[in-house]
Amino acid sequence: MADTWFGYPPQKHHVHLSQAFTLMGRTREACAEQESALALAKAPSVMTRALVAVDGAACVRADGDPAAAAGLALDVWRQLPPAYRGGLVRSRVESLCQSLPGRTGNTLREALAGC
Repeated sequence: MADTWFGYPPQKHHVHLSQAFTLMGRTREACAEQESALALAKAPSVMTRALVAVDGAACVRADGDPAAAAGLALDVWRQLPPAYRGGLVRSRVESLCQSLPGRTGNTLREALAGC
């Protein structure tokens, strides 16, 4: 039950399931996994919370509200300490950005470009 990225604790399992269901567009299941991951995450667990929040934003996008999704992702990005703005978190935010139509994600794109 350790809140760590070493080994394969249940919290990490739920984070992975969140991403899998998010990518499949199965937002109801993804949201349930996000809740389970957060229930097992201990503070601060910055990476877990960021990944789950970005998955949540992607679910909002998949459910038809790209503007809200962009806003949610932007909030996550702005709250992240600089040390967490690379790697997996960045790739998920960039992926979400690419899925946003037209100018919907411009502010998010600008935030990413600034880092």
